[in-house]
Amino acid sequence: MSFKSADTRIKYLRLKYVNETLSAEDVQETMLKMAAAKLFAKGDVALYDQPVAANIVETTKTPFPAAEPVPAA
Repeated sequence: MSFKSADTRIKYLRLKYVNETLSAEDVQETMLKMAAAKLFAKGDVALYDQPVAANIVETTKTPFPAAEPVPAA
């Protein structure tokens, strides 16, 4: 999730386990609630002040084809 902080910098909040079945409206509503709660601040600057965007990033772990375990020394 991307948010704009009170000092206009973009801040990212990355979550490992998310519910992929949420609608865009649910995500937007949740982000607005998070911003309104002002839970995160650095000094007087709200870090997650305005929601900008939300994305799901998928990663795949692929081993090398001929890789064999290295014996412990």
